[in-house]
Amino acid sequence: MSEPMRPSQPLYDALAPGYEEHFAVPHRRAYDDLAWERVRALLPPGAPVVDAGCGVGRWARRLLDLGHPVTGVEQAPGMVAELRRHPPGSGFTLVEGSMTEVTLPATAGAVLAMGSLQYTADPERTVRHLAGWLRPGGVLAVLVDSLVGLVLELVGAGRDDEAVDRLTRRRGVWRAEGHAADLHLLDRARLEAAFRAAGLVDVHSAGLLVSAASVGRAGLTARLATDRDALLALERRLGDDPVLADAGKQLLVTGRRVPG
Repeated sequence: MSEPMRPSQPLYDALAPGYEEHFAVPHRRAYDDLAWERVRALLPPGAPVVDAGCGVGRWARRLLDLGHPVTGVEQAPGMVAELRRHPPGSGFTLVEGSMTEVTLPATAGAVLAMGSLQYTADPERTVRHLAGWLRPGGVLAVLVDSLVGLVLELVGAGRDDEAVDRLTRRRGVWRAEGHAADLHLLDRARLEAAFRAAGLVDVHSAGLLVSAASVGRAGLTARLATDRDALLALERRLGDDPVLADAGKQLLVTGRRVPG
């Protein structure tokens, strides 16, 4: 029997008022931009998109700017309150509830779960659930913290016991604003297997911020400060090789429902 997980909702409620600023941190902005580049290239033009765990609508705004109608699924009351105070724009529909329980029709050209899947109790079941919202040919994209990337970062920082604990338990903890949320630490093999078990094809993994494994967070921040463009150009080349996916600080996995 798996150990229970502390829910992420209280933490996200606390973060909601300043969540946009949260992603102004250099390494978060870098992997967010890299993920957006890759996901944007896969979006069917003008197709409806579901943003599962949409938060305050950061990605929804980008999608709306490209002409995609967006359905945002969000359960944290603090995030929902921010969405109501600052709506992403015309073409956005909010569905309040858990991404693991909400029922949506199979009409989406793309379903995105950017940083949300890892907080669900059963990631494999959730992948199957999200894939069920896709129309034939539709794309599922999932972004998670990388198990291998975190373990390498912890070893590099001299936090050996924590690294072994994370590797053994496959669990992480995010602490912020006086709250703690447990999350699954996932790797390429597990996620790709979940995608294929959900009936998806053209499954591909990309590691985002692969260089963080060798230079650490401080070194990564320094390189982003001195020559962000050059580092992101390198990351694009490294991220194209699926063999390096697990070494990324973040792991982006995509797959497509079989065309009708």
